[in-house]
Amino acid sequence: MTSLRRLMSCAAAGTATALLLASPAFAFEPSRGEAPARTRFVGNLEVDHQFNAIATVTFSDGSSSSLGDALLGVNAGVAHPLTSDGLFEVQAVMGFLISRINASNGSAIFWDFPLEVTAHANVGPLRLGAGPALHISPMMRGDGFASGTNLNFGTTVGAVVRAEYRLSEHWGVGFCYSWLRLSANGQSGDASRIGGSFGWYL
Repeated sequence: MTSLRRLMSCAAAGTATALLLASPAFAFEPSRGEAPARTRFVGNLEVDHQFNAIATVTFSDGSSSSLGDALLGVNAGVAHPLTSDGLFEVQAVMGFLISRINASNGSAIFWDFPLEVTAHANVGPLRLGAGPALHISPMMRGDGFASGTNLNFGTTVGAVVRAEYRLSEHWGVGFCYSWLRLSANGQSGDASRIGGSFGWYL
């Protein structure tokens, strides 16, 4: 009788365990893979410093200001995945950069219109990329004290390197370096830059 009771107890315990494991709370489901990477909208707000100024203005009080010392700009475009997991991407963005000097008797302004096509690798939170950049018809314009400084630079090809730390799926902060030379009136000069960016993705 004792053996029969033990057998029945074991059978009941086994049945309870089987029912418990079969319940939704303990059911095993295979992990679902992430959706394939998709083409995304990309935008950047950028602040750059140009190593060699476009022009330097000296004011009556002896102070001076350099055009190109600080450039503010935005760009936008798309990032297209080259692999289904999004590890590698190609990106194309276009925008503008502007630098301005203001004074009571006039102003000077520099415009640049870069088009970048870069290849990127997403490694953890880091996004690293590099590629060519086409600078379309950069120009300098002035009025007042700078009224005789209007200058059109030739369209030129440079290169850009970008490194970004992704704060989330949609936001990131980064570093950029641009190499280029600007030419006008038979003369050319180095206009390479370094800067920081704040990026967003949709």
